[in-house]
Amino acid sequence: MPQTLLTIAYPGLAYLALQVVSPRVVGLGILALLGLRLAVAAPRQLTAYARIAVPVGAVFVATSLATLVWNDPVILLLPPVLVNLALLCAFGLSFFGSETTIETLARAQAGSLSAEEHAYCRKLTAVWCAFFLANGAVAAELAFMGTREAWALYTGGIAYALMGLLFAIEFIYRHWRFRRYFGLPTDPLLRRIFPPGASR
Repeated sequence: MPQTLLTIAYPGLAYLALQVVSPRVVGLGILALLGLRLAVAAPRQLTAYARIAVPVGAVFVATSLATLVWNDPVILLLPPVLVNLALLCAFGLSFFGSETTIETLARAQAGSLSAEEHAYCRKLTAVWCAFFLANGAVAAELAFMGTREAWALYTGGIAYALMGLLFAIEFIYRHWRFRRYFGLPTDPLLRRIFPPGASR
């Protein structure tokens, strides 16, 4: 998803852009990219990822518009904070619905889920909620109290390394525990390590 790419690249791009242009120009650039994305997006794709894409997109629109009004560079440091808050709300509020966010993503891939997988998805949703809370708190501290360099390093590098580590650990653990495969490029290797039907 382009929203994901924008979110990942944003800290570095914002840091570099603020060295050469005003905050308003950066805000206009972000709005232009989002507008272009909406213009070329397939409705089916947007619907599939709406629960995550809409709050993330709203964060970038809101901060960009606020920057156009106040021309304050600090506002442009807030999207990583607000994205984590938006994802925390999206994942957390899903506990009050018929299924959690992780369940929705898992069903889109696997179809049906067992009772054990259902419980696992709920626990995993809670783990990601804790991650978004902690990650957002660190990003906020750096945005208001740290240097731009430290903010860019953490939000554009360290935070994603931690997220990747959490995802990798969970991915391997999930395949060890459930032994279900859906045609991913990693399936041949994981089938050798964790054969379907073998005892855990």
